[in-house]
Amino acid sequence: MQNYVITVIKPEGYIHSECFREIAETLQFGLRSLGHEALILDNLVDPNAINIILGAHLLEPHEEKLLPAGSVIYNLEQLGAAPLSANYLDLAKRFKIWDYSPLNIVKWIEVGCSSPPQLVEVGYAPELRRIVSRPEQDIDVLFYGSMNEHRLSLLKELRKAGVKVHAAFGVYGRERDELISRSKIVLNIHCLETKLFEIVRVSYLLANSKAVVSEPSPDMGAYCNAVAIFPSETLVEGCLELLRNDEKRRELEQRGFEYFSGRSLAQILGRVIPAQQLIDSSAGKTKELRRLYLDMVQRCVINLIYEDPNQDHWSPHQFNRALRELGRDWPLQAHSMIGNRRMSNLRQISEFVIENEVPGDLMETGVWRGGACIMMRAVLQAHGVNDRNVWVADSFCGLPEPKAEIAADSGDKHHTFAELAVSIEKVKSNFNKYGLLDGQVRFLQGWFSDTLPHAPIDKLAVLRLDGDMYESTMDVLRNLYDKVSEGGFIIVDDFGAVQGCQTAILEFRANRKITDPIHPIDGYGVFWRKSASLQGTKA
Repeated sequence: MQNYVITVIKPEGYIHSECFREIAETLQFGLRSLGHEALILDNLVDPNAINIILGAHLLEPHEEKLLPAGSVIYNLEQLGAAPLSANYLDLAKRFKIWDYSPLNIVKWIEVGCSSPPQLVEVGYAPELRRIVSRPEQDIDVLFYGSMNEHRLSLLKELRKAGVKVHAAFGVYGRERDELISRSKIVLNIHCLETKLFEIVRVSYLLANSKAVVSEPSPDMGAYCNAVAIFPSETLVEGCLELLRNDEKRRELEQRGFEYFSGRSLAQILGRVIPAQQLIDSSAGKTKELRRLYLDMVQRCVINLIYEDPNQDHWSPHQFNRALRELGRDWPLQAHSMIGNRRMSNLRQISEFVIENEVPGDLMETGVWRGGACIMMRAVLQAHGVNDRNVWVADSFCGLPEPKAEIAADSGDKHHTFAELAVSIEKVKSNFNKYGLLDGQVRFLQGWFSDTLPHAPIDKLAVLRLDGDMYESTMDVLRNLYDKVSEGGFIIVDDFGAVQGCQTAILEFRANRKITDPIHPIDGYGVFWRKSASLQGTKA
């Protein structure tokens, strides 16, 4: 087994690095299917892992020097439209180059690399299939990306022809996926003179069975059968034809998915990374069984198995995979509402602290039905760890009413939702269903202000906060932050969802002069790593 870190370079205030997110996730799933460990981090590298860098062209010169030896620069940019920067050329002479495009490989060979550049095409991972098309699609044609004169003129022609066009820029994640689900066709229009096929964008669409209309490219290869190709002169008429003919559009959707889903990223990576010999070694078998076990636990705690409906007060009461992926619903039966991305983040971090020997227990403050804590206990079980505990802290009777003297909690309504009150007996019963209720699970019942000041906790490797409110969040930070080990992780579930929680986090960090970068997970959750022992690991 080899440890990998997939590093997304994300300069402060630059949101467009999110265009690498799905490629990072696909790499992660592909590496794991080969028997390796893989963690996605923003702006962080691990000197004890092989680091795959996405967006290396965004690095400042002083940051490039922090990349560990053995790192891989995975280029996802179109080469040839402009000369490569001196900094980027320097990286090619120091590190191994991966590239998604055969035409780019030719350019790398021309400029010279320290080792032969390797073609690592964009491939399919089934975990990326997560957008559910709406039954009623109110957008005829969607285009997302930067705008130039060529793109603008085509969109104007479509609108003039009576097509309902939606154009978006700087939109990623949930908001972009929602637009995709509402759209009948997604456009791929060239921006650069090189006119390479924008597979980085299109791959995610094909994985989710979307009808893609594209201008022709010199490097499309067999993708010409997966998308509808029209030169700019006939693109409007081509879109109109597909919009008039639902059957033809459905055939295109199916054809695109069938082709792309046959391009397994695990097989593509297997050409440049040796798979672990899982069949021939007992260690390999253990590794594979561990992964399968944790995959099943994860699917169960968020209930991707039986797809239970949503029960919140503002969404349709039906299962929606996109909402469950991002933790935007309150499941009727699942043991967690944090969704697949935040659960994956928790699982990855829990395994990371074990494998990198970050000392301390694992803890969640605010547990609902206990699913996240069950996941942490499952990680300990899978790795045979018997000297760490999982701490389960909650009132087990819902959230407190906001105090009048705490302005940041003014108007908070969480205490009015009966769905959030889950008894300690019910949570213990949920642990027991997984066979994970034992002496390594420690319960702290009561308001945080009462239980945390005297909690018998020595060190924490993982502290996950899910208390929603300002007061609850601040109670946790004041009493537990100093118990988090250097190199440990603080995960905040509600940072992007509840203003009171975000205010508490930012105030505490400012007061304690904490400058460790905050990394987003899914638009709601965030995390940071306590940095005292991590000097030189920021890319």
